[in-house]
Amino acid sequence: MPEKVTVLLVDDDIDDQEIFSIMLEDALPEAECVFARDGIQALEKLEQPAFAPDVIFIDINMPKMNGMEFLAEMKKRPSLIHIPTFMYSTSNEKTIVEQCRNLGASGLIKKQANTDEVKKEIKRIVSTLI
Repeated sequence: MPEKVTVLLVDDDIDDQEIFSIMLEDALPEAECVFARDGIQALEKLEQPAFAPDVIFIDINMPKMNGMEFLAEMKKRPSLIHIPTFMYSTSNEKTIVEQCRNLGASGLIKKQANTDEVKKEIKRIVSTLI
């Protein structure tokens, strides 16, 4: 039986949360998905000692604290820098991807209508953690 993997999705869009959750469940039924609606809520969750996600997917465009601001704050914390982080966004502009990598992101997955492609990418990333 595979080890359980905890995935944190930081995204303010409820529909995107639901789509991501369905794709993750289809790709890896043993994975658990936890949500945060913005960077501030994500940091609050990550500060709880009992919560330790194996990987974090982060939307770039969010209110209060956007994905790049969250990533920068997260990477300042020694207890969190080891967690793989992937941007999950509609944008894959070269300058944005480069900024995210410079901030410590492991990669970027583009949100798209073809959920099969996104699902394959999510499964590839999360499978490496099992």
